[in-house]
Amino acid sequence: MRTIAGFAVLPVTCGPKDAPVLHSLYIRRHEPHGSHPTLPAGRTLFIVNLPTDATRSTIRDLFRKAGAVESIDFHNLADYSARDAEEYEDEELDVGAPDQPTKKKGPPKVHALPSLEPNGMPFLGSASNAHLVFVDESSLDRAMELPNKLSKPLRWPQPVSASEAARQADEDPKKRKKIHLMGLDYFVARHRTRRPPLADVKKHADTSIERFAWIREHPQWLLDQRKQGDTTTGVGIGIQGTSIGPNGELLDQDGFIIVQRGGRYGRSGGGEENTYGSMAAATPEFEAYMKENPDAKKPKELQDFYRFQFREKKRQQFANLRAQFEADKERVARLKATRRFKPY
Repeated sequence: MRTIAGFAVLPVTCGPKDAPVLHSLYIRRHEPHGSHPTLPAGRTLFIVNLPTDATRSTIRDLFRKAGAVESIDFHNLADYSARDAEEYEDEELDVGAPDQPTKKKGPPKVHALPSLEPNGMPFLGSASNAHLVFVDESSLDRAMELPNKLSKPLRWPQPVSASEAARQADEDPKKRKKIHLMGLDYFVARHRTRRPPLADVKKHADTSIERFAWIREHPQWLLDQRKQGDTTTGVGIGIQGTSIGPNGELLDQDGFIIVQRGGRYGRSGGGEENTYGSMAAATPEFEAYMKENPDAKKPKELQDFYRFQFREKKRQQFANLRAQFEADKERVARLKATRRFKPY
């Protein structure tokens, strides 16, 4: 078995069968410095120099002879690490699916926009690496023995093109496979996904505003979510509310009212009981006063707010005093010269 810097060389062939290209993968057992719950030491394989079109399904197919794979974690795809490529279409929010009424009381769902990646996950960069976790430790041993037992390089699983998928679907509709776009087809599809229909964009914006308004009107639901450990749902406030005041205002853990933004002119017209954390509309008298006193609109500059401003001010004062002292010294010398007694 050929090794380089502790890595075993696993040769694979890519491209068409009539003109294959030899590619080398470098594998070794994962040796964590400490205990890692998601990357156990006895079942994790570290793979380096993956092809750019590698996906979880292709890696799983490549090591299928070694054993069942539990999970695959790409290092340079943090946003996709918990999402399996072949399970991409099975998300909670199906794009374009009709909204189903929910019996559970909660905010309305947001209509999801189409994914920006036609294949579910982007292409990898050059010399990418990943951790592959097997179901049992014996599978890891068999994977490390692959370079010794191979009589010829492994065949890298080729993605199914659109034409091939259509042909297979015509022959047997039950064997329809997921299309993995490559080349020009990929760039055309990516161009389209980055320009979704305006109807989908409008529906996404409308449902997002509806969800935001619903959460604003139901602060108790947001508090219940916080108690259940949900730290992602919110309305954009920096301070987390912990209780509700007597008039429905949101309070923080110290009992202070959390100021929330109102409408264009604040929450005016609703009476004094609905003015917590808001501003009333400007009265005609106030507008007339501001027209007569335009300087009142100018914000007052905060002097010596930073430490360096204070030091610069002191340094300038000392320089002015020194210059004034030198000027006074010259003036006194001139006065003494004019008052000197001259007998002849």
